[in-house]
Amino acid sequence: MVTIDLVDAPANTELEVLEINAGKTAKKRLISMGIHTGDKLIKYEGASWGPVLVKNITLNSTKIAIGRGLALRIWVGYAAKENS
Repeated sequence: MVTIDLVDAPANTELEVLEINAGKTAKKRLISMGIHTGDKLIKYEGASWGPVLVKNITLNSTKIAIGRGLALRIWVGYAAKENS
C-alpha cells in the first residue's frame, strides 16, 4: 500500500483515509463534512490549484471540496498498480 497526502494522490483511484494530521478544529471540520479515518474516498480530476474534490464512498456522500491546505494534512493509502 502506498501512503501519500490527498493532494498528491492519484485521481479516480479508491483511497483509504489512514490519518488526519491536523489540529482539533480541523479534525472537527472534516468530521462534520463526513471524512473519518478508515473511510474510502474517490478523488476527482481537477486543476493543480484550488480545492480538492472527493467523494466518500463509505458513506455514499455527494462531492466534497476540501481546501488544499487541509487536504495536505489528510494521509491516504492506495494499492499501487503492478507493472506487467
